[in-house]
Amino acid sequence: MSTKRKTTIQDLADYANVSIGTVDRVIHKRGKVSPDKQKKVEEAIKKLNFNPNLLARTLALGQQFVICSLFPGTTHPNSYWSLPKRGVTEAVVDYRDYGLECHAMEYSLFDELSFVEKADAIIDMNPDGVILAPLFEKESLLFIKKLDEKKIPYVFIDAVIPNQKNLSYIGPDLKGSGHVAGKLMSSMLNSFDDILILNFVKGLENSHINIIEKGFREFFSSSKDLGNGKINSVTVPSIEEADITRELTKYYIKNPETKGVFVTNSRAHIIAKYHAMHELPIKLIGFDMLEANILEMKNGNIDFLISQRPISQGAMAVKTLFEFFVQKKTPAKIRHVPLDIIIKENIDYHIKLQEPVNDKL
Repeated sequence: MSTKRKTTIQDLADYANVSIGTVDRVIHKRGKVSPDKQKKVEEAIKKLNFNPNLLARTLALGQQFVICSLFPGTTHPNSYWSLPKRGVTEAVVDYRDYGLECHAMEYSLFDELSFVEKADAIIDMNPDGVILAPLFEKESLLFIKKLDEKKIPYVFIDAVIPNQKNLSYIGPDLKGSGHVAGKLMSSMLNSFDDILILNFVKGLENSHINIIEKGFREFFSSSKDLGNGKINSVTVPSIEEADITRELTKYYIKNPETKGVFVTNSRAHIIAKYHAMHELPIKLIGFDMLEANILEMKNGNIDFLISQRPISQGAMAVKTLFEFFVQKKTPAKIRHVPLDIIIKENIDYHIKLQEPVNDKL
């Protein structure tokens, strides 16, 4: 009797290099699929000798898997956290026919209590899995303890808390991203130039941004590229443009020799507009391809952007939980996403890559 494992829809998706959702649309002849992907799926079905009638058994159709995401709230559609949220939403669409649904919870980056309230609401829901951005470390540890007690698997994205029982971490090497920013900054400045690190967070010591800043400082302390220049840090507990402008003005009055600024989140566009308005020749590095950052880079006001592929982070987290539930796959504990270095000359290429995640899961 043959013990060969039956071909699954995931096998077809992997072979054809498309999403599970695309395979499903081809099999059931519903929804729009490009001719190229249609051909790839049909070739995979033939090559792997797949029987569509086995679909229900191989993916345990009829089961329900409820996951919750807990991310910072989005202030507008083009804010950073709209991107991983988009990745989660689009990935869930691909898996919804197989009983997967997601409840999105949001907390304020400047209110730890909001995190606690939403975390407790998730515990009350008793979901099958959680996707968590643990940006408040102390509060996240309390939440994680409750998840562990209830044996609810969880995936970290964007930030990681070491030595936990998370199923996986999907996101950047935080300290490494700080190193990258340091190297980029050193390539633009003289060794005696002063640098400002700008953090927008409440409670730096309780935030993953602290790790990014440490990585930036460690680059210069290890490379000796700073020379006699100073690295100062300012933490602003707000993302309001008026608050940031006020703090920046006070700083520059006292520190007129500043030649470089590293923004440790996605708000570089606010600083870029300030520099342009006041005609300040200050080099600027920030994170992520938000529309506002893209515009300021094209205007010549941002020198480097470091992209952490936030859409992919959200999509990969959903896929990780789905495969864990259905296929009993145990993912790698740490899955670092590539850090893309964006400059004015290659930004259009990277914009084209920021397309829907469907068919890339």
